[in-house]
Amino acid sequence: MQKEYRTKCRSYIVEYLQRNKEKRFRASDVFSDMTANNRQVNLATIYRNLDKMTEQGILQKYKTANSEACLYQYIEPQSECHNHLHMQCEKCGMIIHLECDFMDEISHHIAKEHNFFLECKGSVLTGLCGNCKTL
Repeated sequence: MQKEYRTKCRSYIVEYLQRNKEKRFRASDVFSDMTANNRQVNLATIYRNLDKMTEQGILQKYKTANSEACLYQYIEPQSECHNHLHMQCEKCGMIIHLECDFMDEISHHIAKEHNFFLECKGSVLTGLCGNCKTL
């Protein structure tokens, strides 16, 4: 097993993750945050760390149809994110986990009626959260 090194960049990214647990982000968002906080780290180093964290299961990496950049999301250690869909607010970026029994019904319906087997990992429904819809 490869030893994990605790670098300043990784520590800064972990701090960023703690502040943004429920949001998806791009590497450029982390870079902007570090720049705003006078932390000098180059973008390539951030990408390298995000890729390592994705391999380690700390982050989930998404590529959406309407975005050229990859998006990342922090995964809580006891999370079952690979077993359920997510919803993301297009305005504020909040992530909502769809962890309800209704999802089992939908998955069974799709498999039985459409011969399609839903892969939840990386699947996201987009729209507006209740707070943003009322604004």
